[in-house]
Amino acid sequence: MKKGILVTLLIFMCGLLLYYFGFSEEKYISENQQVINCEECLVKDEETAIKIAENKLFVMYGKSKIEEERPYNIDLVHNKVWVITGSLNAGILEKLLSGGMPMLGGAFEIKINAKDGKTINITHDK
Repeated sequence: MKKGILVTLLIFMCGLLLYYFGFSEEKYISENQQVINCEECLVKDEETAIKIAENKLFVMYGKSKIEEERPYNIDLVHNKVWVITGSLNAGILEKLLSGGMPMLGGAFEIKINAKDGKTINITHDK
């Protein structure tokens, strides 16, 4: 009985490690990078949009709070507006493995005008 539980736990942990290392943020970004088709736009790619978003969000909500919502979800809407949202409980595995408790709650959403880089709207759910 104990051996079965140990084997199940070992398989589960191996699965988590494969998921964690197989689906890294860097791999996702390199495979799914969105680039805008607009000559006069200041914000032409996801990396620039994320830098603008983080600059605003770190000041408003704190760097650690926003970094806990990585990886971000990012969409380019109608080739005009970057919509970036945080992931709920993105750090759950890391927190559980380090002995901490994951935080429950909402995520941010920020909309950035691709043409001039200005923020259109920022929200953060509780």
